[in-house]
Amino acid sequence: MSIDVPPRIYVFDFDQTITHIHTGGCAATPEEISEEYIHSNLKDGFVELINSLAQKNIRIYIATYGDDRFGRDFDGATVGHALVKRYMDVAFGADQTHFYFEQDNAGEMHGNIIARCSLDGKHYHLTRILAREGIDDSDPLAMHSILLLDDDAQNVHYFAQRGCATMVPDSPYDSAHQAADPGLMNALLDGLKPA
Repeated sequence: MSIDVPPRIYVFDFDQTITHIHTGGCAATPEEISEEYIHSNLKDGFVELINSLAQKNIRIYIATYGDDRFGRDFDGATVGHALVKRYMDVAFGADQTHFYFEQDNAGEMHGNIIARCSLDGKHYHLTRILAREGIDDSDPLAMHSILLLDDDAQNVHYFAQRGCATMVPDSPYDSAHQAADPGLMNALLDGLKPA
């Protein structure tokens, strides 16, 4: 990994970046949201990495295409925002404050879990992050302070085009490949330790 300037905002994809196995944005059975399954599906080092980032006051987002509409055909399914939140509550404890979302009276979601099937290279997700952080997208230094970790090269390409940092500069494919690696979280954690 070669990140030249330490990012102040980490944006994690959910499926196959935080998790080993893709959830499809929907858990239709109780087994899929059990603590045992969730712990087995989270990449090693994720909890330690997030705790380390939080201690350094680095902002953290989860940006996923897993959508709240995905479970319409399954009674009792856990989907979208609620699925990601369930994973985070299992990982960090039910009283965790690292990851949250809330819905306003107009039905708009707010928080650092952004779950929407926009299929636009995560344009929707980045727009929400920029607004929340008060970042002007014409400021190259501010844009480069955002690091995307995503196993999808198209999403990495979009963020890179907007000026965001990626795992491997000028290679969305290699960046996506590194994000999918089971050792990602531990590698990032090692990079945060003082030399």
